[in-house]
Amino acid sequence: MRALYFGTYDRAHPRNVNAIAALRAAGVDVEERQVAVRGGGLVGALNIFAAEWRLLAPRRRAFDVLIVGYPGHFDVPRARRFARGRPLVFDAVLSLENELVDVRRHFRRRSTAASVLRVVDYRALRLPDLVVCGSDAEARHLSELGARQTASVFLGADESVFCETWSPVRPFHALHIADTSAGVVHDAARSAETPVRIAEPGEIAPEDRGIALAHAGITLGSFRESRAIPAVVFEALATGAPVITADTAAVRELLADGDSAVLVPPESPAALAQAIKRLAADEPLRRRIAARGRDVFRDRASRPVLGDRWRELLRQTLGQ
Repeated sequence: MRALYFGTYDRAHPRNVNAIAALRAAGVDVEERQVAVRGGGLVGALNIFAAEWRLLAPRRRAFDVLIVGYPGHFDVPRARRFARGRPLVFDAVLSLENELVDVRRHFRRRSTAASVLRVVDYRALRLPDLVVCGSDAEARHLSELGARQTASVFLGADESVFCETWSPVRPFHALHIADTSAGVVHDAARSAETPVRIAEPGEIAPEDRGIALAHAGITLGSFRESRAIPAVVFEALATGAPVITADTAAVRELLADGDSAVLVPPESPAALAQAIKRLAADEPLRRRIAARGRDVFRDRASRPVLGDRWRELLRQTLGQ
C-alpha cells in the first residue's frame, strides 16, 4: 500500500511524527509532499496561498491513498483535486474554530475570523472519505460538524525519545509542561506541599523531554475540559512515569482513575493539590500506577498498535 502524506502540515508536530512512523512500521510505503508555511497575519495567509499552488506540482510516484497531515484544514480542497478520485483521508485532529476560538481564545466567537474558520472547517470535514482524530469524543464532535466518516487513532509518543526508564531524582518533584491549564497548576502548587516545576513551552528541548519526564516523580497532564488526550500524557506513559491529569471523557477512553493514572476534575486546583499530596506520599501507589500506565501504553498506544490501526483504516477506506 502506498500513501501520500500531503499538505502544509507541521513536520515536527507529534501527530505527524507518530502517524508517519506508525504507518511505516506497519509496512505502508509513505511518501511525503510537504510545503512549510511561515509567518502570521497577512504574510502567513499569503504564504498559505503560495504553498497550496506548490503542492499541486506534478506528482513523482503513484499512490493508493492521500493523507492530509495536521494542521491541514486549508489543504483539503487542493488535496481532493490532487487525489484525482483516489481515497482522501484527513487527519483533522480537531475543529479549527473550536481550538482557536473556544480553547485558545485567539478570536471572539462572532468575529470575522471565527466565521472564516467555520467555513474552513465545513469544507475540510465534508470533502474527505475519512476524517481521523485522536479520541472517540472528538470523533463524535467532528461528526456533528458534518464529517461523513470519522475514526479515532490515539496520538501515541515518539518512542525513540520517550524510552528512558522512570527514575525520579532528588528533590522529588512534579513536572508540568505548561499549556492553557498552567494557571490551575500554579494555584495547586501553592498548597501541594511537593515542589512543582512548571516548564514553559520551549524551555525543555524536544530531544530532552524524555529524560525530563523520567526524572520527575510525577507528571502533570492538562487540567482543562477537552476532547483530546494531551501529548504529555502519552509521553509520560511511554516513559513509565505516574500521571495526574483531568478526568475527561477522552482521557477515560484510555486511562482509569487509581489504576493507570490519577484523574481529577478539570479546572480544580484544590483537587489537583490533593492528588499531588496523595501520590507524593504513597510510593507503592506511584509505582503501581506507573507500571499499569506503561502497560496501557504498550497495549493500546504503542507504535505497532497504532500502525495496525492506521493500516486497517486505510484498507477499509480503499475497500479492501
